[in-house]
Amino acid sequence: MISTPLDPNAKVPCPYEPVCSGCQLLDKTYGAQKDLKTQELSELLKNHDIRYNGVIDFLSAGASHLRDRLDFSLIDGRLGLYGKHNKEIVDLDVCAQMSPELQSWLTEFRKIKWPISKGSIRLRVSPSGQRGVWLDFANVDIKALLDEKEILQKLQQEAFIEIGQRRKVPFWNGQEFKLKDPELNIWFNTWMGETPVDLYCHVASFTQPSIKANVLIAEQISAWVNSYPGARLIEFGSGIGNLTLPALATAHSVLACEIDALSLEGLEKTVSVLPPSLKHHAQKLKIYRGDFQKKILQDFSEFDGVLANPPRSGLMNFLNPLEALQESERPKFFIYMSCFPESMMIDMARLQSFGYEIQELAILDQFPQTNHYEVLGLLQRK
Repeated sequence: MISTPLDPNAKVPCPYEPVCSGCQLLDKTYGAQKDLKTQELSELLKNHDIRYNGVIDFLSAGASHLRDRLDFSLIDGRLGLYGKHNKEIVDLDVCAQMSPELQSWLTEFRKIKWPISKGSIRLRVSPSGQRGVWLDFANVDIKALLDEKEILQKLQQEAFIEIGQRRKVPFWNGQEFKLKDPELNIWFNTWMGETPVDLYCHVASFTQPSIKANVLIAEQISAWVNSYPGARLIEFGSGIGNLTLPALATAHSVLACEIDALSLEGLEKTVSVLPPSLKHHAQKLKIYRGDFQKKILQDFSEFDGVLANPPRSGLMNFLNPLEALQESERPKFFIYMSCFPESMMIDMARLQSFGYEIQELAILDQFPQTNHYEVLGLLQRK
């Protein structure tokens, strides 16, 4: 466990505190934020009649400057986040949420004058320092940008570019810009034991927001899976493999289930190029593509444990097959991770009704200065 590396009585200064809606807790010390989030999670457990007599751990990689990706809105030349008191964009030139590398990228990016009235922009920095940008604009604006040429030519000298919901990549054919299919690159990493593993994905892919904080996630998942030697795992919401690979390092096998095809392409690429010392783990992984929230075809009695990191809506119908099993047939343990505690509590209450009890519970504070936080829980069958 890594303790909070900041004076709990200190506050993080921000020149935009009076107007920006991005951070809600800047007026509180970091110690007060910790107490607030811990108390909120305790109340959620109580309100859903979920039994837990243990301590809620609080994991932190720092009180500021953690994010290696951030989404901005662009409206009429203003690039930033929405204001607290109106619908206008607060034009941000600095942000205490961003890592130094991302802040440097934002500073350079802001030099561009966009001929776009409205759009969304994601900036990202990879573990190696590569810069990426995802331009999510309307089709008419994308065409205008391709025809204008100069902005994309200058931007390509600074970063890797993805455009639109389909994550197309612009390329210059000598006369004009065209768009080609999405391209996998290393934009994030996880850990298998003591070894870092590069994760292939897209600038637009879902990842955790902070490379630094993700180390704590990988450590916690590894520790929990390692406490059940030789476990056969089924994972729901595997995405690009951020939790899959830490689990795979010590599990007997992992069946990774995911609905998003592009994410699974990234996971498959990552596994195909694992370092030589980790190659033997690849044969323990199987991948299933499908909408696990609506229908799951696997027999839960074939698995020793479940690993879940669902979207905000929670697990939904995924838990239905558990209900049909005898208690002794259900997987021995359940690891649940979520950044939306409300839906997580609904699922945890249902798991409790199936005979599971919370063994450990932790808050991972990868969204400091905001109301948001990640929750990791280990449940075990009675």
